[in-house]
Amino acid sequence: MRKITRKAVLGELAAIAFSDFSKFAKIAEGENGEQVIILTDTGRLSADCRKALASVKAGTKGIEIKLYDKLRALEILCRIYGIYGGEDMAEKDAVAELRGLFERSDVFGPGIVSDS
Repeated sequence: MRKITRKAVLGELAAIAFSDFSKFAKIAEGENGEQVIILTDTGRLSADCRKALASVKAGTKGIEIKLYDKLRALEILCRIYGIYGGEDMAEKDAVAELRGLFERSDVFGPGIVSDS
């Protein structure tokens, strides 16, 4: 059984809040110059990318990829870190904690959190 910790919850929220759709699909040029969508093999997605994935399904117009709500995850993180309407956390501590989450994940990459 997986233990629920502050770090685990923040990691899940951060993966959703800072997910990048280009990790799941890209638009490329086909053989005849037309645009085609190339989907990423889900077996090649990182654990953090998979956290952001809400569903994949075949529909009448092709394959549909849906990610969890980024804005909602950002809103929750803002409340947690006291950016608005939440507990006040020392800015230095909040930046350090967020930087740690981001730098351990390929979803966001290094250097995304700034002290300014």
